[in-house]
Amino acid sequence: MPFTPFHMGAGLAAKAAIDRHFSVLTFGIAQIAMDIEPLIGMIRDADVLHGPTHTYIGALAIGFAVILVSPFICRPILRRYNYEARAMRASWLACPEHLSKGAVALGAFIGTLSHVLLDSLMHADVRPFWPVSNSNPLLGLVSVDAVYQLCFWLGAASAIAWLVGKYRHGRENG
Repeated sequence: MPFTPFHMGAGLAAKAAIDRHFSVLTFGIAQIAMDIEPLIGMIRDADVLHGPTHTYIGALAIGFAVILVSPFICRPILRRYNYEARAMRASWLACPEHLSKGAVALGAFIGTLSHVLLDSLMHADVRPFWPVSNSNPLLGLVSVDAVYQLCFWLGAASAIAWLVGKYRHGRENG
């Protein structure tokens, strides 16, 4: 799923489930980092768009890189987000500006590993278990349309659940 927002459905589900222990921004950064290789492949008109980065080993390496850069990217975004939430009198939506190392790590690794899993279901050039195997036993287990629908509805339901949880928590503490 290069360059689609659908991967974020998994990230929103994790955010709704474990909120402050998971950085959805880091998850998003991981999605972008994962799709750099397909972008380069598209620019170069390569036959294979999903190479080493779309393996579980490659995803772990990218996850570690995301852990290093994510705090520097997330802090100003969170600062601005919180400013806007407060300006719109929606302080209950504010988030901590300092992300724990655990939240960043979970965001990075759930982001990169789920990316490989989802892309394995739909792209013939993904070899998720390389170098152990060149096969992709996940390809075609479900239709591409089903993957998109799952990601969309999971994201929509999880975003609503997160908002309701934030609102309830804000009312209890406000």
